Amino acid sequence: MKPVRYLRGSFPLLPFALALISGAASAVDYAPGRPVEVHEGARLDYALKCKGCHGLSGQGTPGHVPRLDGFVGLFTHLPEGREYLVRVPGVARSVLDDERLTAVLNWVLATYGRDTVAPGFAPYTVEEVAAARRRPLEDRKGLRERMLAELRTRGLLAPDDDGIGESPEQRG
Repeated sequence: MKPVRYLRGSFPLLPFALALISGAASAVDYAPGRPVEVHEGARLDYALKCKGCHGLSGQGTPGHVPRLDGFVGLFTHLPEGREYLVRVPGVARSVLDDERLTAVLNWVLATYGRDTVAPGFAPYTVEEVAAARRRPLEDRKGLRERMLAELRTRGLLAPDDDGIGESPEQRG
C-alpha cells in the first residue's frame, strides 16, 4: 500500500471528516433555515451529566442502561416510583447541586416522559430531591423489578419490556 502524500497544506480526508461530523450533528439539532439548538439550563446539565449513558434522545444503552424516552414517566404511576427516580445511583450521586438536579429531573420527565407521566403528577421540589437523594437505595434492582411487575399488572407496560432491552454485543 502506498503512503498518502500530502500536498503542501492539504489534508485529503478533512472535507470528508467535516461533512461526516456536521452531518451527525445536523440529524439531531438542525433543520434547514433554523439555527442550531442551544443547550442551556437543565438541558445542558443533562447533556453534560446524563447523555453519556442515556443518550441525547433518551434511548439508553441496550442491555446496560435504561431508556428514558417513553419509559421514565411510567414510574410516576407508582407511589414508590417518585422517590425511586431520585434515589437511583446515577441521580442520587450526581455532582449537580439539589436545585440543578431538581431541574434536570423535571426536564427529563417533561421531555422524555411526555404522555407516560401520571395525570396530576406534581413536579419535584428542591427540598424533596435534597432529602431523597441522601438516603441510599438499598435494593435498586429488586425494587425496579417489583415496580416493573406492577406496571405490567396495571397494563401500562408490555410483558417483555424492561426499558433496557438486549445488548447487541456478544459477550462470552
